[in-house]
Amino acid sequence: MATKLLSHNAHREAGKSHLEYFRELLERDGDKATVSLHADHLKSLLAFASPDKR
Repeated sequence: MATKLLSHNAHREAGKSHLEYFRELLERDGDKATVSLHADHLKSLLAFASPDKR
């Protein structure tokens, strides 16, 4: 299976989307909410949180 490489900006947009999903998940499931993250999820979240391209 081929992996699509995302640009920094694409990772930032994905990270924003992930955070919106987490908010919805918490609103729906409260303290019972769980999520499983893969490396690409973490890269996207870090890209969204970081103002530069580190």
